[in-house]
Amino acid sequence: MGTTEAIANFVTQTRSADIPPEVFRHAKRHVIDTLGVAIGSSSEPVAQNLAALVAGQREGETILWSGRGRTTALEGAWVNGTLAHALDFDDGGVALTPMHPSSPVLAAVWALGESQNLSAMDAISAYIVGLEVECKIASAISLSHYEHGWHATAVIGVLGAAGGTSWLAGLNADQTRNAIGIAASLAGGLQANFGTMTKPLHAGIACRNGLVATLLAKAGWTANPSILEADNGFFTVFGCGEIKDLNSFGKPFHFLSPGVSLKRFPTCSATHLGIEAILGLKRDHQLAADQIENMECRVHALSFQALRQEPEVRTAEEARFSLRFAAAIALLEGSVELKHFSQATFRRPDVRALMQRVRVSVHPELSDLESKKRNFAEVIVHRKDGSSIAKRETQIRGRAPVLLDDFEVDAKFRGCTEPVLGERNSQALLERLRSFESLPTLKTLLPAAFGSA
Repeated sequence: MGTTEAIANFVTQTRSADIPPEVFRHAKRHVIDTLGVAIGSSSEPVAQNLAALVAGQREGETILWSGRGRTTALEGAWVNGTLAHALDFDDGGVALTPMHPSSPVLAAVWALGESQNLSAMDAISAYIVGLEVECKIASAISLSHYEHGWHATAVIGVLGAAGGTSWLAGLNADQTRNAIGIAASLAGGLQANFGTMTKPLHAGIACRNGLVATLLAKAGWTANPSILEADNGFFTVFGCGEIKDLNSFGKPFHFLSPGVSLKRFPTCSATHLGIEAILGLKRDHQLAADQIENMECRVHALSFQALRQEPEVRTAEEARFSLRFAAAIALLEGSVELKHFSQATFRRPDVRALMQRVRVSVHPELSDLESKKRNFAEVIVHRKDGSSIAKRETQIRGRAPVLLDDFEVDAKFRGCTEPVLGERNSQALLERLRSFESLPTLKTLLPAAFGSA
């Protein structure tokens, strides 16, 4: 059986009752997280620019997650998918492939589910199906596609969005294969746009294109029914290398093993091991900025490829992809939080001075793709008194096996949403999301949080 057929069979044969309760528990946590970071981006320049382009109306098929009115399902999908990725705080860490699985899928199934007045159980089931498709593909392909410069969230995310919306739209197996075929031709996204507004747009476009593919397939549009494995098909053209077994969808669900990570730092995942190492050095050695002559951060080659290397940052987008900035903030503040991504912080003399003393490089043990399996970051601090201290960090809190718990996810949600919704509305929305799967419709959930009818 080919991979495209295997996906179609999984999508069309899976029922909500087939999904284990534990998978729903994990999925709901990620729904809370994704909506939280999307709402938290509402005051960002990205959200303001989107609002100017897509003028929300009182009536429409789906709500904009910035609270700025309603719009069509297709417009809502790409806007909300972009918002979900705008802070680079959405989930990530799928096996070895650096990608964000929820932002391209959740906004797509939400837009279709709301436009068709479907239940929250339908939406979360479709989300689980779509995420399973993209995560299993991401786990099965080689990292060579990422090394080549493709943005996995966009390239693979569109297939997850098509899988999830195909399930929700009730497509048959042939239609689903066509939807995957259409989506494969709409895939794209370049790492050269990391650290700009276009990076989160990749998730939004993948989200919209996955929904477009489903709607076209439902209307009778055709595509190569074996597009993933075909000669000059998806796997070949995107340089996915040797493909592992892809007939194990749902056995077990990726949410259960190896798990999907949640971020506790609002920065590119390539910075996280370095941040963890610096926080450990600060804690264990009472390290202070005025003690430091210089600091070396040595990371995996793929992490280095994703990061910006300028010795200063001018925008929040640049800062999220700067390990120099993250290292300086972690050492100066003892944490890396949304509040640090401001022009006032970027101009601080102590931040700018410390960034100049941080060097980022590829660790000699982490220069090839195979070494990603033993990934770590090593931070070496050279102090002004001539001594040096070092820490090699292999674990990120939030990534399996040390996943964030419900208390931490709820705290992150409130931290993202309270500045936008206020404490009362934020807490009320959180409580409704905790029983999300029981809601008969999606239509009233977010309007109530934003104080609209």
